[in-house]
Amino acid sequence: MVTRRTFLGGLVVASAGQALGQQPPPAGGRPWERDLVIRRSLDGGDSFPGAQLFERASGVPSLVADLRGRLWAAFQWFPSGSPHFDRVAVKWSDDGGWSWSTPVPVVVDGLPAGHQRPFDPTLALLPDGRLRLYFSSSPSGTRFLDGSVGTYSALSEDGVRYVFEPGARFTSEGRPVIDPAAARLGDHWHLTAPIGSPAEGAYHAVSRDGVLFERAPDIPSVGGVNWTGNLITHGRGLRFYGTTGADARGAWWSESADGFTWSDPVHLGFPAGDPGVGDTLDGVRVMVHVS
Repeated sequence: MVTRRTFLGGLVVASAGQALGQQPPPAGGRPWERDLVIRRSLDGGDSFPGAQLFERASGVPSLVADLRGRLWAAFQWFPSGSPHFDRVAVKWSDDGGWSWSTPVPVVVDGLPAGHQRPFDPTLALLPDGRLRLYFSSSPSGTRFLDGSVGTYSALSEDGVRYVFEPGARFTSEGRPVIDPAAARLGDHWHLTAPIGSPAEGAYHAVSRDGVLFERAPDIPSVGGVNWTGNLITHGRGLRFYGTTGADARGAWWSESADGFTWSDPVHLGFPAGDPGVGDTLDGVRVMVHVS
């Protein structure tokens, strides 16, 4: 079932929290009491006027378009009273993000016994057309964010059923690694994740195949911006869209030509949590974020 969505302007949204409460949720609700909204940019991703409800009781969104132009959105889903509560789900759109399927929980085949269920999803498109799902998990199976939590991945032919890729993509000894973001630039994949408090900036790792990552110098947090969000290829470089922090100017973006050196943040003027962005085949940039 697909429902038509009309975009409205002037919707004021509140600051966002994490899907699993990794950081204290903002005033006004726990993760399952938050909703996702969707916005469209008509200027290449520099501004996103207006917002529309995307999915209730959800968080931690990520978007990517496949080779056919289908736009995929993955997120943490909290349907009340459902066995799928606190599961990663996907929706897809075949008309540039105007209408969407109903949510479908993903399946990760081969996830080792005892591993914590996947959370914090990030989608990436491979050159051969498959989708890779990066996510947070822990071999200890704990639901707490201890130092065993890291970034893992799985591959999919259809966007719904994934096959686990053995081993961790990125970990940091003694500290949890959550909320991964990933994008391919040239011959390399870049992965980021917030280190902890916004002032600590982000981890950065680089890979040729998107599986074996080597840690690179951390990315500093200019002005204390929160590096919880998503990466996207932008022109000949990368752009990161990040979460509203203490700065009243709201969500932000920063650009890099190489993934190592980043511009000062540019604020978007509206509050948003963990924004996920994706480009349609006709060049429209779509953003989904926690309200």
